[in-house]
Amino acid sequence: MTYAKHFRLAGAAALAIALCTAPSITIAHEPDAAATAEPLGHGGPPSEAEFQMAQAALAAHMRILSSDEFAGRLPGTEGGRLTQSYIIANLQSYGFVPGASDTSWRQPLSLERFVAGAAELTAKSGGASRVLDNDMMVVSGPPQSLADLPVVFADAETEVEPGSMQGKAVLISGKDIRGMFGTLMAAQPSALLIQTGTPEEYGMFSGFIGTSRWQVAGEDSAQPPVVLLPPEAGFIAEGAAAIDSVSLENASTVETAETANVIGKLPGKVPGSGAILVLSHWDHLGDECGPITAEDRICNGAVDNASGTGVMLEVARMVAMSGGLDRDLYIMGTTAEEMGLLGARHFAANPPFPLDSIVAAFNIDSVAIAPRGSTTTVVGSGRTPLDEGIEMVVESVGGTYKVDPYTEQFVRRQDGFALLASGVPTVLVSSSFGDEAAFSGFLEGPYHGADDDWREDIELGGATDDIFTHVALLKHFGSVDMYTPPVKDEAGGAEDAAAE
Repeated sequence: MTYAKHFRLAGAAALAIALCTAPSITIAHEPDAAATAEPLGHGGPPSEAEFQMAQAALAAHMRILSSDEFAGRLPGTEGGRLTQSYIIANLQSYGFVPGASDTSWRQPLSLERFVAGAAELTAKSGGASRVLDNDMMVVSGPPQSLADLPVVFADAETEVEPGSMQGKAVLISGKDIRGMFGTLMAAQPSALLIQTGTPEEYGMFSGFIGTSRWQVAGEDSAQPPVVLLPPEAGFIAEGAAAIDSVSLENASTVETAETANVIGKLPGKVPGSGAILVLSHWDHLGDECGPITAEDRICNGAVDNASGTGVMLEVARMVAMSGGLDRDLYIMGTTAEEMGLLGARHFAANPPFPLDSIVAAFNIDSVAIAPRGSTTTVVGSGRTPLDEGIEMVVESVGGTYKVDPYTEQFVRRQDGFALLASGVPTVLVSSSFGDEAAFSGFLEGPYHGADDDWREDIELGGATDDIFTHVALLKHFGSVDMYTPPVKDEAGGAEDAAAE
């Protein structure tokens, strides 16, 4: 059946808000003639008036998208559908046309998940064994029987290669799994064991373990079971695994949800010159993501990723108002990023226009973190032919650019990787990753929690810088005079770089 959550507004009322609110935001922040007299791009830093106008537009988008009415923007819910309608209404008001097809803004995809059922885990250490059932753990994943899997311990410092954990059970602590989940899934373990450290941590994870592990319906690559362990299980001792092997019997049922990527197109002035893609995931974790006893269980996702979606929309508006690009511009709000980059992977596997026509793609994610004037860095640096142009553009708008090894850990954890792995030159350019202390503070604090809410004092300076950086990036890479993409060799070029 179609997945649904309790929602605070009826669907019709919510849709009305989206359709009425989106155009009013655009009109309210539309620049006057003086502000648009000169084309945006390599004209230097924005004026203070332009900066404040863009920041106000971003704040308006974030305030709406992270409100309780959107209920955490979970795919397959009224909040998710409301978010799609909001993006479409804004893009349409800017002059974009449907980009998923000639007549549709949405690229639909069906998701399925495995709902937890009866389960039994047998853990062995030396000659002793312990048996845990549903009263002592939460298990998600497909129904299956696994016997005598060797246990491998991992933490936040563990380097894990794709496909390296096949036939093994990976054991990791609850505090380390937040930043490692995507990496561990890419390692293809036969099972993932999460050892929590406190009852509060166990309660937080149990709110969605077993009910949030989605995949694209019909995919052959079934996700491994995830076993959430309470503190008293004690599978980790002194920073190492306290067990040698596990066996698992897991019974579960299948549930489905319908969602969509949202794609708009601004046709270019030079037909056949290729396309530029800007993407940002619109989804978050929904309204039941906190502990069941918590007063606030809505994960509103203000920073992650109402901020990225808001920046994407304001960039789209500014480029459209300045006359567009030589190349086609596609704006895509992706779905199900939080579930494993599923929307971006679906787009890459089923592109509505040729992937090889995309000369540059820019992902925008979790950008309302760093203050104004922070250093700009690139997630995906060294993997595409875009680096030289990006550095030039950042400096042209008054920014400071640097290559930071800190960003390397995020390459596989964001939607851009799904495109990069398919040969599309894709990067994430942002000031948020340039302030390591601020970004780490977000990951260790409100990230993926009910505290990632809109606040009137939320830091928008760096995100507003990112708006003007991206406008200039699109003007540069979208110009046939400023940028000529290299000819791809038969081996794949960017695809080879993505595999490094």
